[in-house]
Amino acid sequence: MIRMTFEKYKSRFQAGTRLASLLENNNPKLYERIQKRREKIFCFAIPNGGVPVSEGFCSVLSLKYDLLILRKIKIPYNPEAGFGSITTDGSLLLNETLLSKLNLSQKEIENSIETTKKEIRERLRYYGKSDIEVQSYSNRILDKYIFLIDDGLASGFTMLAAIKMVRNYNPQKIIVLAPTAPFRTVQKIQEKVDTVICANIKRTIRFAVAQAYKNWYDLTEKEVLEILQKSDYFIESKMN
Repeated sequence: MIRMTFEKYKSRFQAGTRLASLLENNNPKLYERIQKRREKIFCFAIPNGGVPVSEGFCSVLSLKYDLLILRKIKIPYNPEAGFGSITTDGSLLLNETLLSKLNLSQKEIENSIETTKKEIRERLRYYGKSDIEVQSYSNRILDKYIFLIDDGLASGFTMLAAIKMVRNYNPQKIIVLAPTAPFRTVQKIQEKVDTVICANIKRTIRFAVAQAYKNWYDLTEKEVLEILQKSDYFIESKMN
């Protein structure tokens, strides 16, 4: 686990550059491997907020990244909340503890899962990708050091779903990058991966990712697409 003395981020991009500096200064072995074996390193950004963080991180270390799209499986009567997550390749992670308390029928669960899969397909198309492209994950992940990048961790459930998916493709190591997270979540994530790099670990009961940023706002999909179109580090950079 790596952390440092914290000053609020001006932007998500800056958060990514600071995480790159943190890695260089505190994990020299990993930094050296990146410099010598760049072809064995790959990054995944979790949209939306993880995209500008990945831009900042990859711009410092000259790495490439792709998108790892996840969607919350919404509770039918409370769409702001979810009982699980689905990843780009269809990997499923359910919050069994919560699900056992919701009294949902099997049909309701299945309908929510299918709706979420449809949302992922629509998002893939929006970013100019197809369902077939998920087959390329094996080539990008197998026997490589994989960085999973988001703009912050709250409960960590989304990141756990991403970890589960990546683990299916046999990476050599998994490293999670997050600009901010509560200590309890970092502990939970650390049990599932090789390294967690987080610059702002909070030991408070109440936590919000937004508190780590000077000017926090939710990125739109249009803004994410504009970043990807201009990027030198997105695997399909200068996309049309």
